Amino acid sequence: MQTSEILLLVALAVWAGVFVLRLGRREPGLPPGPPTIPVLGNAHLLGGKDLHLKITDWARYYGDVFSIKIGSGTMVVLSSPAAIKEVVDKHGWVGSSRPSNYIAELCGSGEQSSILFATDGPRLKNLRRTLARFFSPQNSVRYQPAQAAESTLLLHDLITRPEDFSDSIRRFSHSLAKIITYGQRAPNFHAPDVLAFYSSLDGMIHALAPGRYPPFELFPVFKYLPPPFAPWRAACQEVKSVRAEIQTSLWESLRRRQAAGDEESFDCALGELMHRGPPPGEEHFYSYTGIGLLDAGSDTSAAFLLSLVLVLSLYPECQERARKEIDALIGPARLPVAEDGPKLPYLNALIREVLRFRPQFPLGIPHMMSDSIVYKDHLVPKGSKLMLNTYAIFHDPEIFENPEVFNPDRFLNSEYGTRPGMDADFRDNFLFGGGRRICIGQWIGRSTMQITAMRLIWALTFADARDPATDKPLSRDLDTYAHNFVVMPRTFKCKIEPRGAEYRDVVVQAQEDAKHYLSRFEPK
Repeated sequence: MQTSEILLLVALAVWAGVFVLRLGRREPGLPPGPPTIPVLGNAHLLGGKDLHLKITDWARYYGDVFSIKIGSGTMVVLSSPAAIKEVVDKHGWVGSSRPSNYIAELCGSGEQSSILFATDGPRLKNLRRTLARFFSPQNSVRYQPAQAAESTLLLHDLITRPEDFSDSIRRFSHSLAKIITYGQRAPNFHAPDVLAFYSSLDGMIHALAPGRYPPFELFPVFKYLPPPFAPWRAACQEVKSVRAEIQTSLWESLRRRQAAGDEESFDCALGELMHRGPPPGEEHFYSYTGIGLLDAGSDTSAAFLLSLVLVLSLYPECQERARKEIDALIGPARLPVAEDGPKLPYLNALIREVLRFRPQFPLGIPHMMSDSIVYKDHLVPKGSKLMLNTYAIFHDPEIFENPEVFNPDRFLNSEYGTRPGMDADFRDNFLFGGGRRICIGQWIGRSTMQITAMRLIWALTFADARDPATDKPLSRDLDTYAHNFVVMPRTFKCKIEPRGAEYRDVVVQAQEDAKHYLSRFEPK
């Protein structure tokens, strides 16, 4: 071997060594963060459960803007209202793109098939513009009758089958989301299509949980492992197959119903998109938008309602106070209606405290920077991921007094429940995201939470379930949560009873009218 060749090999070896040693290192100008190790950066620190607690501890130490290195990639964590306002809200689409997600792609919900994971561009902007009009505060009022009818049937289910409260809540959430999206309801939780939907959704949520699978962006070779060494691939492909079948069935059913002149097939989100006509070549993306909307509406409402039931059973004093407020306004002779909601300040404070105390998306859904900006003298580089750490905001003792204490009164004492002088950069919808990616269905979500919470507390009592052998309360607490992509309580038992015969009779009578109204949305 000639000397020049040897020198070239040595130079290449040195270059490779330097490259490997620099891989994972935090570049100059980035926000501070945990110490890194070669190649991995901080990836070795991101496994295990309760990642939101670890990320929040780092925010307390490194500040409201810090960085995490995952190989050569960078994630910038925003843990204050001011940081989210400056980096995400004020910069529009610059801080509102989405990073590619290999697991989401495997599950059939990647950037080419999902409004949730789609990168920014004309297609996404046009779709969001159309849906934003459909889901506007003014337009969302049109779904109050469906919210009232489905919540009436939920009350009846909880009175007649209280032990199945979790299934009843999930059926309610899914059915309402299906009406809004496809103009069609889900009358039975145990119907094959509903079970298939929730099985595939649970599988995708489980797969998307942080740390569940290898860091594909750090080691792309994992994407090409043979099946025996890549169990995630088969699991995700099964999810994709089921979701594709559901999506195709719902889209084609909607097409047939519109062709037959079914009124409800036009007065729904996907019906409006279909009637307008997807742009050329975009039918696949538009059709998959429906199942994405169905995902969001089905799981987030259920997560809130299960948290509410858990809170009501653990804090009977809060339950009783909300009930007295409702009784003073409404009495026992009728069900609460949407117009009652704004007149119940403590109930609304209770709802907001449940959302603050146990947010469904404690770390948000990652954004990606489409350009570089500077914030607090730190570089937030193009291509970096953004994590909106809502859990850190909602549990910051500088923002909220005693944040680990469940206390709805905080929202009666100030507009956002914050300490005096801490609300300058605050807004009431951090839970729904930020920037151009803020949840377009937030107004329907808010009204669903309000009317359902009113009715649950008006009609029912929630208490500790008791051990039949000892008659002692079964042990439960507010830390029994499954921290997947969407956070909700793990399975728990609860004693649910109607408040009395007069309340039960009102629900039984109202459910007949509810069934009559909802008959227009029955599967055809």
